[in-house]
Amino acid sequence: MIALLLALQQGIAGQYPGDEGIEKDPRVLFVEDFETGDVKEIAARWGEVSHPENLDLPGDGHAASPGKRSLHIAKNGHLYTHTKGVDTLFARFYVKFHEKTGYIHHFVHLNADRAPTPWPKGGAGLKPAGDQGFTTGIEPWGQWGKVPAPGVWHFYSYWHEMKGDAGGKYWGNFFDPEKPEPIQPGRWYCIEAMLKANSKPEAADGEQAFWVDGKKAGEFKGIRWRTSDALKVNTFWLLYYITEQSARHNNDTATDRQYEVWFDDIVLATEYVGPVQGKPKGGFKAATPGRSALQAGQTPAAPRKVLFSEKFEFGAGKFSGEIQESALAFGPKGTSCWNAWSTLVGETTTITFRLKPLVDVDQATVMIWSEKLKDNTRHYVTGLKKGEWKQVEFRGVEARVGWALDGPSLAGSVMNNLSVLFEGAAEARMLLDDVEIRE
Repeated sequence: MIALLLALQQGIAGQYPGDEGIEKDPRVLFVEDFETGDVKEIAARWGEVSHPENLDLPGDGHAASPGKRSLHIAKNGHLYTHTKGVDTLFARFYVKFHEKTGYIHHFVHLNADRAPTPWPKGGAGLKPAGDQGFTTGIEPWGQWGKVPAPGVWHFYSYWHEMKGDAGGKYWGNFFDPEKPEPIQPGRWYCIEAMLKANSKPEAADGEQAFWVDGKKAGEFKGIRWRTSDALKVNTFWLLYYITEQSARHNNDTATDRQYEVWFDDIVLATEYVGPVQGKPKGGFKAATPGRSALQAGQTPAAPRKVLFSEKFEFGAGKFSGEIQESALAFGPKGTSCWNAWSTLVGETTTITFRLKPLVDVDQATVMIWSEKLKDNTRHYVTGLKKGEWKQVEFRGVEARVGWALDGPSLAGSVMNNLSVLFEGAAEARMLLDDVEIRE
C-alpha cells in the first residue's frame, strides 16, 4: 500500500528513472526533451513555430535533467502542437526565467479546440461557445506590480461561462491560488498544469490545477468548461509572449530587463506526470520525440474532396466584383457567391482562400447564410496587412450566428453561399483569390 501511494505521488515519471522510456507509456501523449534535431526539425514535428530566429538549443539544463540541451527563447516565440482529443490533459514542463526578467504578457496554454489548426487562433475579447473551445494558460503575473517580476503562478482562462468586462468584452478570467509564492528568476522550476473537462454537458464538475516542483499549488473545481462531449482537450501551446503592455500594467520602469526563458523535458499525458525521478540507466536519455496529432491523423479527419474552386483566371466567375492583379477586387460592401456548390456542413467541411487588402483594414468578415438557422453565421479574419496576402482556412463548424460568435454553429446546415466584406471607404478595395470549398 505504501509503495502504491508513493507511486501515485511521484506520478508517471516515478516509473521511468530519468524519464527513460516514458514516451512509450500508454498514458503519455507527447514528449519533447529537445535532445533530437535542430530548431527547424523540432518545429516540423510540433507543427508550428513563431520567430524561429529567437529560438536556440543551449547546453543549459535543470539539476534533474537527464539530457544535455534545453530550449531557449529570447523576446517572443512559440511552439504549437496537438494531441489526440482527451477529457483530461496534464502538461509537465521545466522552466527558468532570466535573472533580470521583466513581466510577461502570456505564457503556456492548454486548449480544447473543436476544429484544430496547425496555428493558434485569435480569440482575445471574445467568449467561446460551449461546443467550440476552451483554454487555460498557466502564467506568471505581477498582481498589478505588487509582486516582483515575473510574478506568481495563476491560471488565465476562456470558456463559455466566463465573466465579461463592463464594456461587454471578454478577457481571460483569473484563477488565483490562496497562497501564491513569487517566482524566483534564474531558478529552474518543474511546473505541471492539469485541465479536466466536465463529465457531462450539464455538469459543473470540470477542474484545473497546477503543481510547482511536485507540490500542488493551485486547484479549482466546479467549472462547466463545455456543452458538448465532442469537445476535447487537444492542444498545447508553449508560448513566450512579451509586450510593453505587461510592463505598463505592473508599473515597471526598469530599463535593464532581459526577456529570456528556458524550457525542458515536456511531457503531455492523461494522468499526473510529476518531476523527473532518478537517472537513466545509460546516464543520458534522448526520448523518441512527439509528433503533432494533426500530422499523425489523430484529430478530426481531413476534408475528402473539393466541391468548388475558383482562381479567377477567366474572370469573376460566380462572384461579384472585378479582376485586378489576376484576383477578384471588391469594395467594403463585399463580394458574394451563391448556389455554385451545396454541402451539409460536418466536422471536416473546410473553406480556404487568400485575402490581400489594398488599404489599411483591421479585419474582414465572412458571412454564410443558413436557411436552417434563418440567420447569417460569421467568421472573422484578423491580422490583415496592407499589400500582403493572408492565407485563410477555417472549418464550417466554426462559423456561428451573432456578432460575438456566441450563437449556434453552421454545423448541420446546408452551405451553398459565401460572402466576404470589410469596413472602409467606398473606394477601398480588397483582393480575393484561390477559393476552395471542401467537404
